[in-house]
Amino acid sequence: MIFRLAELADLTDLNTLEQQVFTGDTISPRQMKRFLVSSHSVIFVAADDARVVGYALLLFHKGTQLSRLYSIAVHSHYRGQKIAQSLLELCEQAALDQGSATLRLEVREDNISARKLYEKLGFQPLKILVHYYDDLANGLRMQKRLTLSQNKCLLPIPLYIQTTPFTCGAACLLMSFSALNQQQDLSRTLELQLWREATTIYMASGHGGCSGHGLALAAKRRGYEVELWTQSNSTPFIDSVRDHTKKDVIQLVHEDFCQQIAQQNIVLIETPPTITQLEDWVHSGACVLLLISTYRFNGNKEPHWIILSGVSEKFFFIHDPYSNNKMDIAGLAYIPVSKTSLSQIIGFGKQKHTACVIIRAPKPSV
Repeated sequence: MIFRLAELADLTDLNTLEQQVFTGDTISPRQMKRFLVSSHSVIFVAADDARVVGYALLLFHKGTQLSRLYSIAVHSHYRGQKIAQSLLELCEQAALDQGSATLRLEVREDNISARKLYEKLGFQPLKILVHYYDDLANGLRMQKRLTLSQNKCLLPIPLYIQTTPFTCGAACLLMSFSALNQQQDLSRTLELQLWREATTIYMASGHGGCSGHGLALAAKRRGYEVELWTQSNSTPFIDSVRDHTKKDVIQLVHEDFCQQIAQQNIVLIETPPTITQLEDWVHSGACVLLLISTYRFNGNKEPHWIILSGVSEKFFFIHDPYSNNKMDIAGLAYIPVSKTSLSQIIGFGKQKHTACVIIRAPKPSV
């Protein structure tokens, strides 16, 4: 059995296999040809003596960290030979090569054998899709957080999930404190205390979030060595509100933070860090907090703090403190993000405000 990328010469075999395996929801010959030539999809085939007996179609979602297994089929005479498993493994590697952190698929809820295979390979149920198929059968959406086999440097950072929608920065601070001090307790009380110290942002509605200046000061007060790399064309996040009273508050708090930064002798570099600098900091064991835009993750233009938890040749790994589903929590640690993708999500808003807080253990006293 040979596993390889599909070619246009395989189109007839692929169409024949599609009709043999599926009775509904089939891919048309025209669609199959489009998938073969598209830069946003890839098809792997299993060939026996030049005959295609299985295929897997993978789609890449442009601008996101998500890939989707759109279809997989194996001829009935060849089942039980782990062909589907081999095709899935090729899809996982291809997704990683594209910078995807998550692989999703849909399966019929009543297809027990397929569901068992996906669960065995690490996929978890995500959502029931009512009347998803042509015959009105329910579907089940499943997903898997992808991991890398290449050499990587992973930091021993515990995962802490923020307990409110607005404390991602404080949660990242907690994770860094615990990584640098094993005696540090991870508590909601401290999470909210850190948020109160570091917040400067008025949101359009609800509570505000943390600025890089505020987070740097909160870490410095607790004895940690801190650097702040930040760049903005104006006061950070001031464009997120229209009310002049709110703008005045943001401006006042930011100016106070700047004065405290100078008084505390915190190293302040007014430029974004490079990918090489981020790599060096992770390899040195420093905790690196990054402000990102969530647009490429979920389509929402919101500021969000993450912490770098590792690095490899092609990827950074992150801990994401936000979860809206308890089933997702295990997959929020060491999420691989391609270095290209990370450079695209750093920065927030029209002013492309960047903020990076580097935290190291306190220097031993002499």
